[in-house]
Amino acid sequence: MPSLRVLFTGSARELRLRSRRDLLINLVLGGLYTSVARQHTAQYLASRTAIDGTPLAHVPAPKSRWPAILLAVAFIAARVANELGHGPPLPLLVICGVLLVPYLWGTVTTRTIGAIRWRELPLSFTARWSEIYAASWPLLVLGLAWAALEPTVAAIVATGSADFHVAAGALAAAVLAFPLLAAFAFNLRRLRLTRTCVGEWAVTWQARFSSYLRLWCVAAAAVLATAIAPVLLLRHAWFGSFTLQDPSATALTVYAASLVLIVLLSTPSRAWYEARVFVLTWNGVQVGDRLRVECALDARAFARMRSVDALRTLCTVGFHRSQAVVNTYQAKLAALRVEAHQGGCNASRR
Repeated sequence: MPSLRVLFTGSARELRLRSRRDLLINLVLGGLYTSVARQHTAQYLASRTAIDGTPLAHVPAPKSRWPAILLAVAFIAARVANELGHGPPLPLLVICGVLLVPYLWGTVTTRTIGAIRWRELPLSFTARWSEIYAASWPLLVLGLAWAALEPTVAAIVATGSADFHVAAGALAAAVLAFPLLAAFAFNLRRLRLTRTCVGEWAVTWQARFSSYLRLWCVAAAAVLATAIAPVLLLRHAWFGSFTLQDPSATALTVYAASLVLIVLLSTPSRAWYEARVFVLTWNGVQVGDRLRVECALDARAFARMRSVDALRTLCTVGFHRSQAVVNTYQAKLAALRVEAHQGGCNASRR
């Protein structure tokens, strides 16, 4: 059975040169340009990806992004007005926010997938809005619960009457919200794959939510045990407090150092999770009866590579980041095996 080679033809140096402009804009905007910079990076990686010797091509996106941008700006303006005491009530903003997220996701996904071509075959995202909002039910449930409880929580915070029962309730809410967030992420991932068509061929995906939830739980426990808990204990041992509520320069410095240390210590766990989710996503994916994808990414080797790259990026004050991005992408592509059936996508459907 023939296999189609998947190769990356770019370089870290080329990515670094392309990313300089995005970095400068992001520094000026205080990080608000991050999502756009990541999109530019993803577009560069895709444009330098070749499947069976044919590179992926980008074409103009089929759907305008301006309605989504205007809605997002309007929501941010309403949220700022609420903080200043002149906007709509926060529960209403919460409901509007959870209704806006699926729309933004659907718009971005449609534009991203629709802008890709391979061998003149158009990729299209065919999910209806009803399917997108049905898949977003966990987020809608969380949003409605948040909107209903927000006045009570605000009153408790304002009076400072929080006690053990309030803390236990908050912990129980977090435990209940965790699988709902996992279900939301899984539903969108499944919708993105199963409602994508390559030319006339639909994509099928057989992953189960139980496997995805298990990865979430293991990764969350690993991050908590290897990064968050050690940093909090270390901070308590040095300063006698977990929170450091004094807004001094020392407290801010400690918070910043703690965040960097948590990110660094959690890199192996997050990289392991990323590798396992990548395998879960791509292993067994089929494009009609023409292509089948197998994935054999070694999660341990991937975690070691990401950990070394994270340390080098920190030591070089970000200069190594482009090489780290390329290393990660090349490792993922090397783990993919695309098998062609019945002539692959070159053959017409009989």
